[in-house]
Amino acid sequence: MSSDGIVPETTGVALSGPDGAPQPGGAPRFEVPTGAVHKPAAIGIFAKRVASVLATRVTLFVMAFATSILLSRLLGPDGKGHFVAVVTLPGMLLAIGTFGLPSAVNYFAGRGASVPGLVRATYIFTAILSVGLVGIVWFSLPALESSILRLAPDNLLRVILLTVPLGVLTAFGGAILYGRQAVRVYNLIQIALAAVSLASVVLLVGVLRFGIDGAVAGTIIVSVLMAAAVTAATWRLGRTNPGGAPASLRALASYGARLYPGSLSGYFSYRADTYIIQALMLPARSLGNYSVAVTMAELVFYVPDSITTIFLPRVAGSTPEDSNRLVGRVGRLTTLLTVGLALSLIPVAYIGIHVVLPQFVDCLLAFVVLLPGVVSLSVAKVMTSYVNGRGHPGLVAIGTIAATVLNVALNLVLIPMFGIVGAALASLISYTFQAGVALTFASRLSGQSPLSLFMPGTAEVRLMVETTRRLAGQAMARRRRSQGRGQS
Repeated sequence: MSSDGIVPETTGVALSGPDGAPQPGGAPRFEVPTGAVHKPAAIGIFAKRVASVLATRVTLFVMAFATSILLSRLLGPDGKGHFVAVVTLPGMLLAIGTFGLPSAVNYFAGRGASVPGLVRATYIFTAILSVGLVGIVWFSLPALESSILRLAPDNLLRVILLTVPLGVLTAFGGAILYGRQAVRVYNLIQIALAAVSLASVVLLVGVLRFGIDGAVAGTIIVSVLMAAAVTAATWRLGRTNPGGAPASLRALASYGARLYPGSLSGYFSYRADTYIIQALMLPARSLGNYSVAVTMAELVFYVPDSITTIFLPRVAGSTPEDSNRLVGRVGRLTTLLTVGLALSLIPVAYIGIHVVLPQFVDCLLAFVVLLPGVVSLSVAKVMTSYVNGRGHPGLVAIGTIAATVLNVALNLVLIPMFGIVGAALASLISYTFQAGVALTFASRLSGQSPLSLFMPGTAEVRLMVETTRRLAGQAMARRRRSQGRGQS
């Protein structure tokens, strides 16, 4: 699957704390003590945290989706395809060239390692990785431009390489902020930069008519501002919440190496279709249509991504017994929420495409085929967070590597036969396979049946209804207080 978002994403798993704020001094403290995760109050706190993160990400989505729709209208299917081909390069380099180190930084930050020490380590890693990545790719561009990046204008590929060091630095900084539970800080940065991203598209592409050049320029501007904001936030965090003993470069590299096979194969499982579409000489409008289908289908990921933001550190900070009691509830809630969201997206997408983006109508069949695969992958995300939190990243790597091999093989067979619908079919099959593998490993670790880990029941429905009612009540109360202050 491919993404055309302008705001860069960080790697690593997001962590959070009470109210999204960093804990003062020492190692980060979890709001629910070990041994109490299974209690109803703890489940409610967990659900509240997830709802808070989800609300922030929905806000981000609204702006990012508006940006994507605006770009699609202004650039058209062909232009959108060329732009997507350009902006996939930095993401590919971050996945290949960071060797799992952002996730390692995230892990050690969550365990209470010294923030200033982690910041110094990230500067060293950023310098080494950036020089290596940019240098290697610069000399490899002729081969890439004739194969997997065939649709990207060559001059823009060299320009977009400028964002690679910024992306690496942002990935490390975001990992530190999430690891120390400074979720609110990072969320505010992302929301602000999403607004800047939308404004840059309006100005550079809509008003000044700079086309793809303007869209890429906006990406670079946002990357610079994001890196600067995240760096400033990590420095501030280091002064207010320095943490304990520093983590050595060797320890960071060792932990990252254990996660690297899984993260690398996971990236290519998600993005291989984008490169294969180009390598197989499909027209640019095919990639443009597919990117819109993926953008809509990936809306479902806001649920599991919000859940895993809270879930992995909860598992890492709990006893095996407590995390085993929690994994089934979280998995079943994920299934319930993602299936509901996926079903609601179908009529919305059909109406929206025909009314707003009629030139992208060919994306709809691929979108519908992708949806059940995205639901399967959502369950896989939660299960792999549980397995990683239990300290078994090697098991996750097995599943993601196998799914990646299957995904690439299916894409090579199905894309020539069915075009972008074939790419969607390949994703559906490989994501379902990955979910099955993740459920198998989680089942063995937790001692529960695979079905019980993801099939929702009345308890999950009741919890979702109660949480929704409570959050709606809180929102209405805030609105009434706001209106009261305005009248006074």
